Amino acid sequence: MKVFNVSGEMFEPTKTSQDIEFNSTPALDLADAKTTKEIIDLRINYGGDQKELYKRLEARPDTDLQKFRDSVRNTHLESTRQYSQTAYRFGDYVAKYCLVPSSETQKKLYEETVKPQEHDSDILSKWLKNFHESHDAEYLLQFQLCENLEDQPVEYAGKVWDPEKYPWQTVAKLVIPKQDSFNYELKSFWEDHMRIDPWLGLKTLQPLGSPNRLRKVGEYTRPRVWESLGADDVQSTRRVAT
Repeated sequence: MKVFNVSGEMFEPTKTSQDIEFNSTPALDLADAKTTKEIIDLRINYGGDQKELYKRLEARPDTDLQKFRDSVRNTHLESTRQYSQTAYRFGDYVAKYCLVPSSETQKKLYEETVKPQEHDSDILSKWLKNFHESHDAEYLLQFQLCENLEDQPVEYAGKVWDPEKYPWQTVAKLVIPKQDSFNYELKSFWEDHMRIDPWLGLKTLQPLGSPNRLRKVGEYTRPRVWESLGADDVQSTRRVAT
């Protein structure tokens, strides 16, 4: 998510937008620098052989975390709860945040899942486009405050902060008006000219923990890689890694 016309002390003084990153699982499998290196090596070497990959993942103490991505409910994207996964400053506090689909239509669509034998490979994209053409999307923006660093690690992003002990609190409502969400011209503009990087935003919303420091390094070095590949306008063509 990119929020425009933001005022305040920014990491990059020339910027006036705040970027907020989300994913569909509450914990991050690339939980710290050491884990990131190990898991990326495994997925590069054995990504084409799931049996061998699983054998090696199951030998790890964090096997449940690493395999969780393969058990995520495969349903409508507009109906899927989205998480920051990592912690951020929230003024004088530390918090994680999430987006909770809140309209009755979105809640109903969550009951439908992808059936590989019946649906096309791009069914999620089609569902998303059809939904946004006919409906407003509604979300609750929620924050989960860090109250106990021993029980709610910030440096390591692979542990879910227990919502029973540390409940999510709604701070705002987000409404996205119905629209053509898959306009190819806008899609190309987003991919070629927009950059998502919370490290350019407000200092009061500073990204925290090992994974976010890795992201900072990645955002810094990526333009130089593209420049070496002959990109004409490195500044305007930086893309967010997925």
